[in-house]
Amino acid sequence: MEWLERSTKVESPGVLKAGNPNKSLAYWQGRKTEIAQIQQWLTNKNTFLIGIEGIGGTGKSMLATKIYDEIEGFPKRFWADVSNGAGFSDLARQVLSEFGFPVPEQEAQLVEALVGCLRSGQFLLIIDNLESLLQPDRQWGSLFYGDFFQAWVEHGGNSKIIVTSRERPELKGFEWLTLKGLQVNEGVALLTVLGIRGDLTQFVELVDGHPLLLRLVADLLKAEYSQDPDLSRLADLGLGNLRQFLTDSQVVGVHRRENVGMVLVLDASFNRLNELQKALLLNISVYRGAVDSAAAVAMLPGSSAPEIEKELRNLVKRSLLVDKFNGKQRFDFQPVILEYVRYQAGDQSEAHQKAIDYYRSIAKQPPWKTKDDVKEYLEIFDHFYQLQDYNSAFDTIWICDDFLTLRGYYADKVELYGQLVSKWEEIGARENWNYQAAALTSLGNAYHSLGQYQRAIEFLQQSLEIKREIGDRNGEGKSLNNLGNAYDSLGQYQRAIEFFEQSLGISRQIGDRNNEGNSLNNFGNAYNSLGQYQRAIEFHQQSLEISREIGDRNGEGNSLNNLGNAYNSLGQYQRGIEFHQQSLEISREIGDRNGEGSSLNNLGNAYDSLGQYQRAIEFFEQSLGISRQIGDRNNEGNSLNNFGNAYNSLGQYQRAIEFHQQSLEISREIGDRNGEGNSLGNLGNAYDSLGQYQRAIEFHQQSLEISREIGDRNGEGNSLGNLGNAYDSLGQYQRAIEFYQQSLEIKREIGDRNGEGASLNNLGNAYNSVGQYQRAIEFHQQSLEISREIGDRNGEGNSLNNLGNVYNSLGQYQRAIEFYQQSLEIKREIGDIRGEAIVWFNLGLSLENVNRESDALGAYRNARELYQAMGLDAKVQDCNNAIERLSQPQTLVVSRRGFWVWLHRLWRWVRSWFRQ
Repeated sequence: MEWLERSTKVESPGVLKAGNPNKSLAYWQGRKTEIAQIQQWLTNKNTFLIGIEGIGGTGKSMLATKIYDEIEGFPKRFWADVSNGAGFSDLARQVLSEFGFPVPEQEAQLVEALVGCLRSGQFLLIIDNLESLLQPDRQWGSLFYGDFFQAWVEHGGNSKIIVTSRERPELKGFEWLTLKGLQVNEGVALLTVLGIRGDLTQFVELVDGHPLLLRLVADLLKAEYSQDPDLSRLADLGLGNLRQFLTDSQVVGVHRRENVGMVLVLDASFNRLNELQKALLLNISVYRGAVDSAAAVAMLPGSSAPEIEKELRNLVKRSLLVDKFNGKQRFDFQPVILEYVRYQAGDQSEAHQKAIDYYRSIAKQPPWKTKDDVKEYLEIFDHFYQLQDYNSAFDTIWICDDFLTLRGYYADKVELYGQLVSKWEEIGARENWNYQAAALTSLGNAYHSLGQYQRAIEFLQQSLEIKREIGDRNGEGKSLNNLGNAYDSLGQYQRAIEFFEQSLGISRQIGDRNNEGNSLNNFGNAYNSLGQYQRAIEFHQQSLEISREIGDRNGEGNSLNNLGNAYNSLGQYQRGIEFHQQSLEISREIGDRNGEGSSLNNLGNAYDSLGQYQRAIEFFEQSLGISRQIGDRNNEGNSLNNFGNAYNSLGQYQRAIEFHQQSLEISREIGDRNGEGNSLGNLGNAYDSLGQYQRAIEFHQQSLEISREIGDRNGEGNSLGNLGNAYDSLGQYQRAIEFYQQSLEIKREIGDRNGEGASLNNLGNAYNSVGQYQRAIEFHQQSLEISREIGDRNGEGNSLNNLGNVYNSLGQYQRAIEFYQQSLEIKREIGDIRGEAIVWFNLGLSLENVNRESDALGAYRNARELYQAMGLDAKVQDCNNAIERLSQPQTLVVSRRGFWVWLHRLWRWVRSWFRQ
């Protein structure tokens, strides 16, 4: 009885079986009352979730199949069998794809996507064997199912969800139908159609009409006594005491009686099998889900394939297996029979090892493109896990760790490594600590990739403690580096630096030059984030020297890329391009496709900063192609975001939105919360450029919420700045100032000098808009000082331009001209043609105001030439309008009367370019 009264829990992530029931209704009988009740719920607009509950074998899945096949309405239907613990992402992706909806594969976003899909029409979703997803306490064992059902209960729609389960989850909102056995007349009808004779009424009453039990008895009789399948022959099959057992006063309760009957009938059925049939059942029960004949043959190599296939079909005839057709014939167990067979099998270590050998023999070799390509490794992982050989399970998943990372399967990594970590903690085996620490590190890095930085820190901290306890100084240094990166992502740069310092000290102490170089590179990245670019360059330079010294070409390329980023931050774009180009050459030389894609992206960003947008787009295209070729979803999303930024600069806002939307979908698919926030921010900027300010605010607000959720202070500051820009565009300057002030406080708190300068510039622009010119000048002057302090030539040029704008507003045109000229010199020096064009145009406006029309014409023409080179047709037209106006002196006086109206029209656009 033990096997029937426990629930099989599949701890390892499974694979969704099929999108259809694969169940025959050939011998369907009765259930009219139950069908009528479900039909009533299906037509009730206030019912969203329907549950069919009952013990194993009562026909829950068959009743659901009857509804699925024959119910009216619901033009789109999906059947999901989750008996092998299918992850929510697998279910949701297939449902969305089947119903023709976009598939954001990341699990957190899939909840919203699937709910939205179901709300949009009248669909029927049936989830069979829901108990497989529940823990013993009836809580959800697989990620996101609880969130999905809760969201569906709260929002609902015209679609309906039906689940079958042996247990009810801890969730309100279901309408539950408790399914019992067939009515006596229905049970009699079933036995009759199956060709069984005898006192049918008495037998149906004895087993309480349990459908599977009736079917097993009927098939047993037909198999053994095909000429005379009479119930009186049960005694010959060892079931003569069935009535005695089922009517014993100690067998209390309907379920208890049905369970006893099931055990007795299954015992009788099993005992009548030949040795090959028994061996087949016992061995193939180790597999998860349906198997084909080849998998069965692998378990019994001494038998021929034709023999195995024949006996599989015979087991189907006895209802001990069910056959399924999904492109090819496969065989599966009913859950209650699977539990019985596994109980009979006892120790299945040998069968698990055979399954491992079989999957190894058919496992695909790299390169892999989809998770389906590594499914054999996931199965091998599960069999090692069931064998409690957790070290081998780790080694198996480690084979495809890089692939899972590149493809963005972070949630899968969390589940896989999470299981191992839980087990190692449970058994407390010190000899596994090396594995434990590695799994904790992988788990922490996966959470980092998901943007769940605090959770990442928890696991990375545990890994660090183990490394320290076992005296692994090398591993300790690496753990400290990983922790530093997590805190860097949170915008806690000083805390990150503390970890990098500790890592660096250990690396130097033990002579680990490789990790020393990594620590120095990380130092550089942190100081770059802090706006301390010269300090960053020093660290990247030291890292570069170490990489060259030890012959680490990969590390050398990384250091060169980071140096390029630092020089880009300084506005020294040509110098940055030189470093990125060197990095690109190394990546191509050593065949590092990932590094090649990163270098191309960085080159594109540098050319974008120079206003060479078409050149930038060429690099982004190359990077995107590589990312898609190698399956690097993270860098693919980055490339798409960069595409969007370039097209936004070109004024092709709808095109920009398309790219940012694609990037957003990828970030959600791979669970990159940080990337999701960035994409939302970029979408907000694009809609701001389109003049759709409320839409922009919505995106910036979503981005802000994500930054706060994951604790990203830097991202929070950026989102607040973007919200300020949107409200500034709406003319709500005081609201804008509030957001800019909040952004400034965060930038100062985290020590981001560059961000502090940008916030000060934004505040200056806002105060200029409300006519508080002296206050505006103070903010721009502070921003200018920061730019000069940190060596940011681009920022310095922007601040000088903004000061020119304020003095222009004050009517101090000569002073404005001086600032524009200083800004112009910097823009030309660093090769920023976009910035140069804007400053030329602004200079032209001030020159007009001091009646230097000839010089103003020259300024407008210079601006036009640069805009033509960038392909900005709308800006070229603005320049042409200014030139045409100045070329008609007879209308000059009249034009001056409308000048300020015209100037105001351009003002928003000009300022938007100099928001930092």
